[in-house]
Amino acid sequence: MSSSLPQKGYLFHGATLHTAGEQGVIKSGALYIEDHKIIWLGPAKDWSQSHLSPERELDIINCTGEHICPGFIDAHCHLDLGGKPAQTQPKDQNRFIPAMSPQLRTIDSVSAQNSIFEQARLAGVTTVCILPSSPNLINGTGVVLKTFGRDVEAMSLRDPACLSINFSYRFKKTHPQKEQEPFELMILADTLRSAFEDALTYETNRLLNPEQTSVDQGKEILVSALRRDLPIHAQALHRDEISLALRLASEFGFQMIIKYGYEWTQTIEDFKRLGASLVYGPILRANPLSNEPNLDFTYADRLTKAGIRFAQMSDYPFVPMQLFSTQAGLHIRGGLDEQEALKSITAHPAVLLGLAHQIGQLKIGLDADFLRLSGPPLEIKTHVIETWLNGSVVVKGVS
Repeated sequence: MSSSLPQKGYLFHGATLHTAGEQGVIKSGALYIEDHKIIWLGPAKDWSQSHLSPERELDIINCTGEHICPGFIDAHCHLDLGGKPAQTQPKDQNRFIPAMSPQLRTIDSVSAQNSIFEQARLAGVTTVCILPSSPNLINGTGVVLKTFGRDVEAMSLRDPACLSINFSYRFKKTHPQKEQEPFELMILADTLRSAFEDALTYETNRLLNPEQTSVDQGKEILVSALRRDLPIHAQALHRDEISLALRLASEFGFQMIIKYGYEWTQTIEDFKRLGASLVYGPILRANPLSNEPNLDFTYADRLTKAGIRFAQMSDYPFVPMQLFSTQAGLHIRGGLDEQEALKSITAHPAVLLGLAHQIGQLKIGLDADFLRLSGPPLEIKTHVIETWLNGSVVVKGVS
């Protein structure tokens, strides 16, 4: 009978731990992982061999002078078709289709071999929420993926992850049906209300007469949103668009997350009343669109002080993956607390994506997705030494 080699447990000893959680920052800390989970963390002086599982071989990694933080989470980005990174002006994957297309699935357009995933890992991004392009009113469902795996099924954390609805100028001005249909906001609202009311009727018929009601994948997605099983990610930039999205959330009881939300300050009471959240940005966009307001790095601090939970986005390809953490760090210059800035690309997006039980913090029981860094996480001169994902090194950066 052959005996297998003992499995290893890894102890990262001596680093400053930025937990993005209740434990805050632990100086001279230690982090212990087994398989793909975090087993223990705390001050290095408190480490004990009792945390080691039986028949485990301990591998101690000296991290003195280093910093460790959770892997970064990009709450909103896009990928192009064909396994290539998206271009500066991405070809819309769902441009020439009906304005109401809830049945479309982003995961069907994603290749695990896309080189953007390697770029993401090098930049410390371990999880991404990828959404369909947004030229339509209802664009389909997004997917949350880890940035490493043999295929998209192995990488997937949540699919479908959300339903993408576009309230913004882009749909109203660019959709090919605009010449046939008046796309003012009141028409958009009526169209959406009718679609969700039809979905309610469909659900009733499916329950009462299942054999006589054929399955409609689009309506099934809308029913999931009505049940709050599927959050709605609403692309809304301006006050009237944000107000409409929040109004529909109130009417139908949606779990609503506003994307972009540049004029959120004018709808702050609605945000608070509904407990809505915001995925904000991108700030580093080189060429803002003509009707976007002037953005600055004080917005994140103002959101925090207003008590609105928010996460940041790259909106890739508009902000390259290698600048995602730089964008978060620049908000510190605008007054945002350093730990809050880190949470906006770790703990907060994990909550908004419904995955706080699995990712987003250095915490016992969560996935071992973390970064070994040369300095504090969001300092401009800090570089990634190693990216760990699911308890394994997936990329080595600059040593």
